[in-house]
Amino acid sequence: MATKKAAAKAPKSLYRPENQVFLNTLRTMREDTGLNQTDFAEVLGRSQTYVSSAERGAVRLDGLQLKDWCRACGTTLVAWATEIEKQLPPVKKVARKAIRTPT
Repeated sequence: MATKKAAAKAPKSLYRPENQVFLNTLRTMREDTGLNQTDFAEVLGRSQTYVSSAERGAVRLDGLQLKDWCRACGTTLVAWATEIEKQLPPVKKVARKAIRTPT
């Protein structure tokens, strides 16, 4: 009986180099507003500790928190994602199996 080769596990996002791009972009977006962490936290309705923790990666933002961050920076999730994509290496194309449709 043939055995399947196990797929390589992806490293946790915390340890991936792309995470630093994510964190640097959060900080840069905030700095581009001209606000320090304390003033930006006030705009977000959060604490300065929260902003610092998010920029260091100690607190991970979910999708809605990220949307709030972008909005407080005067930008959108699409603009944020575009900036992230510009800084990351191109994605390798993965061969996909053809999808069969019932006849």
